[in-house]
Amino acid sequence: MMSTSSERDNRDTVAKEIRALAPHIHSPVPNPAPLGLFAFGLTTALLQMKHTRITGNTESDLTGVENIVWGFAMFYGGFLQVVAGLGEVRRNNLFGYTAFLSYGGFWMSLGTAEILVKLFTLLGETDALGGEIGINPKAAQAMLIMMGVFTFLLWVCTFKQNKALSLLIFSLMMTFFLLAAGIDDYRTDKAAGWVGIFTSAVAFFIGGAELINDIIGEGQEIIPLGHFDTNKFKFAGYFHAPGRIQSVSHTSALRHSMMLDQDEDDKLQKQEQESPKPISSYNDQDASAVRLGKSALVLNRGTSDEAVE
Repeated sequence: MMSTSSERDNRDTVAKEIRALAPHIHSPVPNPAPLGLFAFGLTTALLQMKHTRITGNTESDLTGVENIVWGFAMFYGGFLQVVAGLGEVRRNNLFGYTAFLSYGGFWMSLGTAEILVKLFTLLGETDALGGEIGINPKAAQAMLIMMGVFTFLLWVCTFKQNKALSLLIFSLMMTFFLLAAGIDDYRTDKAAGWVGIFTSAVAFFIGGAELINDIIGEGQEIIPLGHFDTNKFKFAGYFHAPGRIQSVSHTSALRHSMMLDQDEDDKLQKQEQESPKPISSYNDQDASAVRLGKSALVLNRGTSDEAVE
């Protein structure tokens, strides 16, 4: 009777481990972070052409920038970030899901508001005083401040991820606050534009790093993103962590697993020794995937966890 109970417990353990490991081996979607980051970075940079006055300082110049920005805001910067965010849902990535969907929705909302204003102007609609219908500057200022506060909350969460991402979210937070202040001050608005361009550059860097590390590095960090020592999730040398943007490669997830045959395990160990950076510093206490092999071995031998240990 005790043996039957032990076998049932072992099967339950293996089932839990398989459920935990399956998304890492057969992820239902590819890493959506590069798409979301490039969409965010390019659209943000386009809008800063207006605030920095790089493309001109006349009313015609500024309107011309807006005309191209709002189209990008609706689709490339907005819709594609929403697509990336939905991809993060399938990968159980809370941070990426929250960030991409929020900023994608932000761009689409902003684009919709500006398009409606232009539509009302085209139709000759006026406000109660007979003037052109526009956006209330104080409402826009409040919106930017609230987005800055939201971004601050995301920034706090980046300290469990990497320094590049932390820099991106911090600079974005400052961009929001400076843009809010810039509604009342020309110089501050121009400074906000340059900070926004820097933010876009960081987004492009992280997006490129994600793409290269996932495809060429196969989950190994070729382009470093910088990692905090306080990050407790040490899977793959701090590169992959719960709440992450990054994906988890098949090789990294299975390293040290007893489910691998001996030849494959030897090959992985040899790759790790020859690599200038470890393939991973996977810690048994940091994720359940490593324990899959042990659980399967327990079930196969018909022994208890205590006997294996």
